[in-house]
Amino acid sequence: MLKGITVGCGFFGRVHLDGWKRLEGAQIAAVVDVDGPKAKKTADDFDLPRHYADLEEAIERERPDFVDIATRPDSHLALVEVAASRGCHVLCQKPMAPTWEESVEMVRVCKGSGVRLMINENWRWQPWYREIRKLLEAGTVGEVHTITIVQRNPDAFLDPPFPRQPYFVAMERFLLIESVIHPIDVVRFLGGDIEEVYCDVRRVSGVTRGEDSVCMHLRLKGGGWGLLYSTRCSEEGVGEHVCDFARIEGRDGFVELRPDGRITVKPLFEPAYEHIYHIPEVGYRGDSCRAALQHFVDCLNSGGGFETEGEDYLHVMRVVFAGYQSASERRAVRLG
Repeated sequence: MLKGITVGCGFFGRVHLDGWKRLEGAQIAAVVDVDGPKAKKTADDFDLPRHYADLEEAIERERPDFVDIATRPDSHLALVEVAASRGCHVLCQKPMAPTWEESVEMVRVCKGSGVRLMINENWRWQPWYREIRKLLEAGTVGEVHTITIVQRNPDAFLDPPFPRQPYFVAMERFLLIESVIHPIDVVRFLGGDIEEVYCDVRRVSGVTRGEDSVCMHLRLKGGGWGLLYSTRCSEEGVGEHVCDFARIEGRDGFVELRPDGRITVKPLFEPAYEHIYHIPEVGYRGDSCRAALQHFVDCLNSGGGFETEGEDYLHVMRVVFAGYQSASERRAVRLG
């Protein structure tokens, strides 16, 4: 049984802890948060025996196999350095870091210390995207040429805005690096690597320092397109939605993902039909976080490769920073 420590007791740290208590092969021994009372409350809520305000002390006392980092991006590198220097494998929330240089350094530090680094990108573990990939691999719609993903959320207009993660308001760079990074990885998961980025950003709500609406055009290897639109200033219009709207178009038809999780397949010039699959009723967004955590544990135990290995995930970070460059320079940016 692997032993871990979760760092960060905010909204998503608690999502992690809910997932950890329902998987096999690992257990969380303690939580860490610089806010001591928050750490204690979280430990109590999840029946954990110990809590700490300092990661170094936690590692010294608990001797964990891995550290699960669920804190803000600007803290990631320092926490990775602490964990790696003490021989702990690392699972780190996306985005890797606020800069390209720090993202690369995270990979270098882990490699140099001989520990493994996985980025916790849970969107690709949502059951609808796993199911859509199976359909594409089976050739259901033929060769894919366009992947469109739309995200709408009104939480910039709430009072107060972003009640679950209020620090979003103060981020200099917000929506692209914090949220659009998810569909970027999904496009790569479904359609392959990305070669060129064109991006436009804007502030609609007036409450955020950074962008709250993003539009991206991604050119994929082989000539396919990824089209992304994301905003925190508009309602989905279907009540409580559980996922993005997505449409994956191929030469023989398309697959459509509805915001309620339903998947429709439309063969070219033939009637559409609903594709039935299982959606877990517990956990975050189809229990995707638990699935990502289980993958991390399984790969540590087997020695297999992570789907979102730190070094490989640098490609997604490169797309994010190329998006900011594109928006600033008003031009398409090819990836080196």
